[in-house]
Amino acid sequence: MRDAGIDRPRPVLRVALAWSPALAYMALIWWVSSIPIELPLPSIPWRDKAAHVIEYGILGVLVARAVRGTWPALGNARALLLAVAITAGWGYLDEMHQAFVPGRDANAFDLLADVIGALLGTALYGAGSWLLARKRRRAH
Repeated sequence: MRDAGIDRPRPVLRVALAWSPALAYMALIWWVSSIPIELPLPSIPWRDKAAHVIEYGILGVLVARAVRGTWPALGNARALLLAVAITAGWGYLDEMHQAFVPGRDANAFDLLADVIGALLGTALYGAGSWLLARKRRRAH
């Protein structure tokens, strides 16, 4: 009989490893949105919304990875929906937080961009996972 601790990480370590990137990125988002002045972006139409989509797309990928690593028995669709909900929820909390930061405000269109990013990021993660699983099945 092999020691389970050698074969795979213990549950607490597995969860910590799964969530560390997402939590670190969430902290980064919170810190950046705490800066009282808006960060200068190049003069591109809808640049702010594009930045939100990209920012929350990345978070969506990280949260989807964390959800799958935490609850591996959860079905793919449920895991991705949970990841979207967590990511969008963080977007909502961050927008509310910005309402109290001088020079910033809570913006419904920013939240919409966050949700779109969450959907795109989790969809990208889901598609990538599906493709990897398909490749592994073909290899065997």
